[in-house]
Amino acid sequence: MPALWTYPWTLHREGIDDACERLADCGIDAVTVAAHYHSVRSMQPRFLDDLFSAYEGGCYFDPGGAFDGIPIEPPVNRVGSWNDPLAAIVDGVHDHGLAVNAWTVCLHNTRLGSTNPRYRIESAFGDAHDHSLCPSHPEVRDYFAGVVGSIRERDVDEIHLESLGFPSVFHGHGSEFGHDKRQAVTTAAETLLLSQCFCDGCRAAADSHSIDLDAARTRVLELLQRPLTDPTVSTPPPNELTVSEPVLGDLLDFRAAVVERLLERLADAAGPTPLNYYVMESYGSTPPDLPLAGVRTDALEKYLDGVTGFCYVDDPEVARERLASLKRTVDLPVDAGLTLDPNVIDRCEQLGDLVDGVRSVIDGSVAVYHHSLATETHLDWMAGTFT
Repeated sequence: MPALWTYPWTLHREGIDDACERLADCGIDAVTVAAHYHSVRSMQPRFLDDLFSAYEGGCYFDPGGAFDGIPIEPPVNRVGSWNDPLAAIVDGVHDHGLAVNAWTVCLHNTRLGSTNPRYRIESAFGDAHDHSLCPSHPEVRDYFAGVVGSIRERDVDEIHLESLGFPSVFHGHGSEFGHDKRQAVTTAAETLLLSQCFCDGCRAAADSHSIDLDAARTRVLELLQRPLTDPTVSTPPPNELTVSEPVLGDLLDFRAAVVERLLERLADAAGPTPLNYYVMESYGSTPPDLPLAGVRTDALEKYLDGVTGFCYVDDPEVARERLASLKRTVDLPVDAGLTLDPNVIDRCEQLGDLVDGVRSVIDGSVAVYHHSLATETHLDWMAGTFT
């Protein structure tokens, strides 16, 4: 089942009927539409009279009373004439016989962080970061359970989860600060150390875990003093650091327990609607990268119905190996995510070779990024590949 990521405003601009007819001609069977999303400014090359669209982070559905009693209020983005974009899209797309998946970005959301500062991530130095909420807070888990439950009620075919794990501090969205600037703390291990959260939510959650959070914070500060003082100091890579510093291994185990509690809540809220996880966190998109964000692949199988492996590469063999590695790690159906980015794909034959290559490995569907960003030529490539 070929699928295509898209944005609500592109479907509104094109019109659901026209969009679905064109996508069906391209061999697309499903659209994966942003339902709860981070801030974005996106170019739509097929609509020169409406070239740029910008939206703050928020949800693309009417929450109604689903969040009563939850202290985090969902920010709502309305699109054109649609008061409930997701409901309108589901009804319209289903009328054309296509499936609708709900693209649900979780913790990474600057608008949520800036309007709910008590739930933000906070480093060992005490500085808080707007671009992500911390899942250690029960209120944060309640909020995203409400999001998933609300999406489920729109009768989507699948719910797709992104950004479940603890983030890097160097991943901001929004207009307040602009680009990150740094000349120290540049390695993966140093970024990991600086990104460890020690907020009040983590402190409360640590009370029921074996972690000594104060000792972990002290050691993180000690290890960061070196690169912050001398840029020539070399910090061992994360896999070596967690062996030489057992308290850091304990810290990542604690993060994994927190993320599993979040995932359990989301799975319960999804009910019978299939739940898919995008294997992509701030530290990378392969199974060895996930534990750095607190995502353990051995915990995914209990709560999910599938995973999506991202293969934004131009070599079918690289894509196949990445997906084969994921299948060896997780006993779940695996979808493949490909890109139309011209820095990766520059002709129709490349896309066809990649699709053929990944289909030989996966047992799920192939998804392409991205309908809103695609040119007319890209749509022609998909028609040549999927029909």
